[in-house]
Amino acid sequence: MESQGKNGSSLITRRVEASTTFLHTTPQTEPSGGGEPELAVQLRCHVTKYIRAGRGRGQRQVYVYRGSGAEASFVAAVPRDVLVDEDSVRDVMRLLLRAIRPLRDLDLTDDEWEAILPEDVVPQLADLARGLDEGSRSAAVVELAVDRHIRYSAPRVLMTACRGAPPATEGKDDGCSICLEVLHEEAAAAGKGVPVELPGCAHAFHRRCISKWFRKKPTCPLCRGNVTKHLDPELCSCSLN
Repeated sequence: MESQGKNGSSLITRRVEASTTFLHTTPQTEPSGGGEPELAVQLRCHVTKYIRAGRGRGQRQVYVYRGSGAEASFVAAVPRDVLVDEDSVRDVMRLLLRAIRPLRDLDLTDDEWEAILPEDVVPQLADLARGLDEGSRSAAVVELAVDRHIRYSAPRVLMTACRGAPPATEGKDDGCSICLEVLHEEAAAAGKGVPVELPGCAHAFHRRCISKWFRKKPTCPLCRGNVTKHLDPELCSCSLN
């Protein structure tokens, strides 16, 4: 089974994919002399995050998690504690998914949470629960691979951190250190766009010049200050060099 969910804007697109990689169920034990039948469900996740910056750049694997923090368990007495029909199984799986910290760290939308729900195991778990005899026990282990993909235009995202440069003082118009032409005088007419300041250092450049620069490096051409520090923290986790 593979499910997909997608959200984002024109600058940043986020997509999530999930697939069941393993399902194991144990035979029910012999009845122990009465009582409710019992089913234990354990969910294990392998979570990976990928970031791709624009066209022509390789996809970077920036986050991989599996282990004790990526597991959650649920023990149900059947039928008292649900798991007697498929809708009840879905509710339990939703609880297990949201109990896994690496998944919560992905900032999934409600639709994305639904997209990663392992629908292919729901009928099997419901059948397993319904088939338990009084006083018997069984268990199921589900392993799920969840991949978060993030894609964005590096120059366009970096430009959102810039702000308009103040007007030139009388008799003084500093130059753009990229094209070596004056910043303000006839800049728009020359097709270079209005001057902008970079966050942090406040160095100013023509919009068109710095946008082209950002296609290669995410730093200030003068002081080498890293503009990514002023972006979405999720994007800062990926090196744009």
